[in-house]
Amino acid sequence: MKRATLFSLLAALALPLILASWTPFGGTALEKSSKLNSWWKEACSTKYYNVDFRKFKFTDLNTLSKGNDTETLRKAGILLSRLQGRERSQRWVAAFDNRGKFCGLVSENTIVADAGTKPKNGKEVYVNMLLNTIHLPSAHYLVDNISYYTDSRGRIKKVFCPDLNLKGRGRNQSSQKYSVKFKDGIQGDNCGHLIPQALDGPAEQINFVPQRRDLNGGEILALEQKAINAKKQGYKVSYEIRILYHGSDKRPYGFENNVKVYDKNGKLVRNYSGVFDNSPKDSRKQNSRI
Repeated sequence: MKRATLFSLLAALALPLILASWTPFGGTALEKSSKLNSWWKEACSTKYYNVDFRKFKFTDLNTLSKGNDTETLRKAGILLSRLQGRERSQRWVAAFDNRGKFCGLVSENTIVADAGTKPKNGKEVYVNMLLNTIHLPSAHYLVDNISYYTDSRGRIKKVFCPDLNLKGRGRNQSSQKYSVKFKDGIQGDNCGHLIPQALDGPAEQINFVPQRRDLNGGEILALEQKAINAKKQGYKVSYEIRILYHGSDKRPYGFENNVKVYDKNGKLVRNYSGVFDNSPKDSRKQNSRI
């Protein structure tokens, strides 16, 4: 056996042992959380892109406050201010990605972060990698002003935005492509934005699920356009989506979308809703659950 091949084989055999003994949150207030350690070890062993998630660093907030990184501490304070009292009082660690960039705060049941934005003169959104890997199970992600809720398998089960932002965020084509691949997409699927990019929807995995191409560009697009038109008319517009799954499938079989339009006095003036079948075309006649 060639030496290079032998080395690769030994490295492949050793990796599970290394991951088993490694504690991603070691040295922080959350080092004993089996939930967080299991989640991040799985993230490190899942081949999303070419990112080495083992190079992420997690640091207690009190450690930050004792150092010289005042800008990160300021950003962390802004993120915490968006949370309600009970969540704010949880134990928090700051997450830094493989590039050393601050990307958000993590607790045992909540993640708060800003989605990536398009840099000046850039063609694609510079994504926040904390939001661009497998999702923390049974958790609340607060991303900008959008709440994402995951189920016990880490699948996005509900999304709620209290007031949509009439602003195109832009896209990241690599992120969209991987969403279909890693979430059990099938032939004919597109990457579906849960909150549309035209309404400032994030360009990370937290905002993506596989959708049938005709649904993504048809009925759901029509509902999204109603939300866009209402925002252009100056209304406050909330958007709620419930994502439906069969068994352990990562690919949703349907969506329940609800758009509410409010005037300047907070009065509900319009309510658009839809229940959308995302099951494969050849099985739609047999699927009676929607």
